[in-house]
Amino acid sequence: MMKRTHRFMYVVFLALLLGGCQGQASDEEVVNEKQQHQTENENEEKLDITISENEARFKVDDLMEIVGGEWEFDQIHRSLHVTINEDQYYLVDGVPVLERNGEYIPSEDVYLIVEGNEGTEEIYLPVEFLEIVLGTSVVYEEEQVSFQWFGPTERVGGPPEAFLFDDWDVEQMVEYLSFLEKPIKGAQVSTIANHLPGAPRAYRNGFHEGIDWYDFASGGGISTETPIYAMGDGVVVRADHDFTEYESTEVRNQDLAYTAELGDTPEYIFDRLRGRQVWVQYQGGVMNRFAHLHDIPNELQVGDRVSAETIIGYVGNSGTSDGVAENYEAGLHLHQDLLIFGELFWKPLSQTEVREVLERIWD
Repeated sequence: MMKRTHRFMYVVFLALLLGGCQGQASDEEVVNEKQQHQTENENEEKLDITISENEARFKVDDLMEIVGGEWEFDQIHRSLHVTINEDQYYLVDGVPVLERNGEYIPSEDVYLIVEGNEGTEEIYLPVEFLEIVLGTSVVYEEEQVSFQWFGPTERVGGPPEAFLFDDWDVEQMVEYLSFLEKPIKGAQVSTIANHLPGAPRAYRNGFHEGIDWYDFASGGGISTETPIYAMGDGVVVRADHDFTEYESTEVRNQDLAYTAELGDTPEYIFDRLRGRQVWVQYQGGVMNRFAHLHDIPNELQVGDRVSAETIIGYVGNSGTSDGVAENYEAGLHLHQDLLIFGELFWKPLSQTEVREVLERIWD
């Protein structure tokens, strides 16, 4: 392969040669081309990579030195926070979704890679992060990639500056979420406090984060053949076609014992307990996590655009004690987490206010 300078000289020589037959290139064209190549060389960066059978990866610290960013790995939650200029990125180990400024990117190619023992972890990202997130092309070399880095860019997405979410009341929340239809046709929102967000969850030392739709509390007729709908126009950002259940009740109980020891539920364990999932990103930073699914339509893929009439899955109990025990007819329900720019929608509200919001939207 020619070096860039050699290739440039060759292009100039060829242009001059052809110019003798078809008219010479202008001095201005030659100068512009030369300046373009000089700019590319000035902004070219090289990043060390490790190549395995399945991926090419780089150390997060190495990229941060190039782009002037910052990063922090949380050992408890096994989560990564990255800041590049004004953009905030968030990843959790084992969760194939990248959050950027509170919105979620429809790609399965950017994920967190953690290696090593606790306290000595090495943190990696796949090379696709450069292309998908930074929007730059990548050239593979031996044990390195080169890419163009032109410095800070404008913030991508996220809430506007005047978005004072913590001050919202019932009226604002109802107006903001009113575009969403019910996830289960004909079902009623449960008014049982334990099914609503904010309810204590002693078994895992935390709180209920979402909305539960059970047969006995939502009007009946819910089974593993009950379809779940996308609720509105959006984009699929996660679809667990390759979901693997806890291998045994004992392993699940080990996770729960660890949460008891911590007095909190780490994010990566929380994700396992949600079972098979589909996530849909909507307008205005609104996002739904549909959890405990029994199955997902084969044709549904990350990046697909959906509407309120799109079936994204079927009610199940994956991730629960019944699901792990392969008792697939017990405890069936849809668990639905509703977020706004990465924050659970109910955080500014009391449980009474949350119930009012849900009843006004759907009942």
